[in-house]
Amino acid sequence: MNEVILSIKGLRKSFGDFTAINGIELNLRPNIITSVIGPNGAGKTTLINLISGILHPEKGRIFFKGEDITHLPTDKLVKKRITRSFQIMNIFPRLTVFQNIQLPVLSLLGKHLKWFSRSDDHRDVTGEVNKILEEVSLLDKKNMLAGELSHGDQRLLELGIAIAPRPELCFLDEPSSGMNPSESARVLELIKRLATMEKTTFVVVEHDMDLVFSLSDWIIVMNKGEIVTEGEPGQIRENKEVREIYLGEEL
Repeated sequence: MNEVILSIKGLRKSFGDFTAINGIELNLRPNIITSVIGPNGAGKTTLINLISGILHPEKGRIFFKGEDITHLPTDKLVKKRITRSFQIMNIFPRLTVFQNIQLPVLSLLGKHLKWFSRSDDHRDVTGEVNKILEEVSLLDKKNMLAGELSHGDQRLLELGIAIAPRPELCFLDEPSSGMNPSESARVLELIKRLATMEKTTFVVVEHDMDLVFSLSDWIIVMNKGEIVTEGEPGQIRENKEVREIYLGEEL
């Protein structure tokens, strides 16, 4: 239980007079699914943006397996097997489903897609792309344009893009956003399966409390840029301070 994959020390980020992250201290354990919850404006997405290199903190340090990654850009973090998905859909709608996965796989291997070359030139990549598409249940739709997929399938594709570099640590920002209950259930089962199959440590930012309590091994609660508490789902559900933050409704 003492093993740590990511450690955050005194992290702080402000936007003008607004303090979005206020001196956060956090240790993430590997090979479990951790959810980060809290009301709007709690700082959840800002925290993920800081860890994934999109933003840089004013103070504090971020360590991945003991290495300081505080100011590394996103592309360097991907090479260290840290990836993320976004709250807003982040796919290439005019490329095929196959090509959406092919691009990050090629990038990880230090290769580039030659738009007018034969696909045979990338035989070593094709098998890996097909495997990822099978994992996210999209192999039968690989030749479709990504923009023609249903919203639920586009979310699955985005998850496929996030896991294409075979990350050790993957952040998912509201993966069930805009989904109906059956689509959310598919995502829930997929994340659980990938966590087991690929030994990926997932950190999920999510507003759907049913999904959070069904999915999570560990839950971190944020409010006003700080961590209020953390613990196992049962502990969080019964925590009086957490219930006050949510007014008892969503829990």
